[in-house]
Amino acid sequence: MKRRCEEHDYTKRGIYMITMATEGRLPLFGTLKGNPIVTKGENHPHVDLSPLGQRARACWLDIPNHYTEVSVIKLCIMPDHIHGVLFVKKDMPRHLGTIINGFKTGTRKAARELGISAVNPSSVKYTEASPQSKHSNPSTVKYTEAPPQSKQGILWEPGYNDRILLQEGQLQRMLNYLDDNPRRLLLKQVHPQYFKPMDKQKIANYDMEIMGNINLLNNPKKLQVQCSRHLYPNEIAQRKQYFLNAAQQGAVIVSPCISLGEKEIATAILEAHLPLIVLLLKGFPPYFKPQPHYLMACAEGRLLMLSPFPWQNEKIENMRQRCLQLNDIAAEICKEK
Repeated sequence: MKRRCEEHDYTKRGIYMITMATEGRLPLFGTLKGNPIVTKGENHPHVDLSPLGQRARACWLDIPNHYTEVSVIKLCIMPDHIHGVLFVKKDMPRHLGTIINGFKTGTRKAARELGISAVNPSSVKYTEASPQSKHSNPSTVKYTEAPPQSKQGILWEPGYNDRILLQEGQLQRMLNYLDDNPRRLLLKQVHPQYFKPMDKQKIANYDMEIMGNINLLNNPKKLQVQCSRHLYPNEIAQRKQYFLNAAQQGAVIVSPCISLGEKEIATAILEAHLPLIVLLLKGFPPYFKPQPHYLMACAEGRLLMLSPFPWQNEKIENMRQRCLQLNDIAAEICKEK
């Protein structure tokens, strides 16, 4: 997930969302606070930044002072990782990675000034700040450019993830996603039983990876959604109404959500606050997070996600065969009582 896009020139103009995590996923940047159902006021979901979190924010906001070609669109600091959106307004003489490397170096320096040293997770702790930093103002933290070959892993995991925002509307969706980050994490903490990957279990004769409410499998009435890609919109609408009616009468809907019709029906089921079992094409990636429209359903126990396949980031070569296999598995799940 931290590989660069081989076809893209990272010195060129563009909008990028960058994600970096602390080494060992340690919550060094702050404390998650608030209530996930509150939207305004002091008790809304937010991260109360630690001194290091404040310094990290200052380092990020300082980037344009060193690279005039770059502006900061967004920064979301979570306890153990950050998301930042940068706009490269015109071509640069340097690779985007040089900027990220420099940000990491600046925050490592801030960590040392705050008395934090981390070579491995067990050794990380806050201590009294060194004399030169005890009275420092976070807003004065300066961005420091890293040596090109720096291998230092203190504070940060090696590397970073980038997402190139190219499509219309993608930026706003990403900004909304970042604004909602604290609430999603609080939901996971309030309902951990539905967000922790379970041990593999044998379901429909497959060893399945599992997340969500496994009790949905015990419903005696389960209905498979299978829609050809060639269905007309009115045919999809008819099927959607059929499955909505069945779910309102107690059925659990089962779908691999492959075709547009299947996705539309699954979305309608979730929006109606009805139960859904989803089969995943590519398995569960590390640190898997349910999609935003799955999140509340998962927290409320209305969603079960299953995968008979291990996680793969690469393109699926035998896509048709895998889709047919998922449809067969969905059918078997619906037969089990």
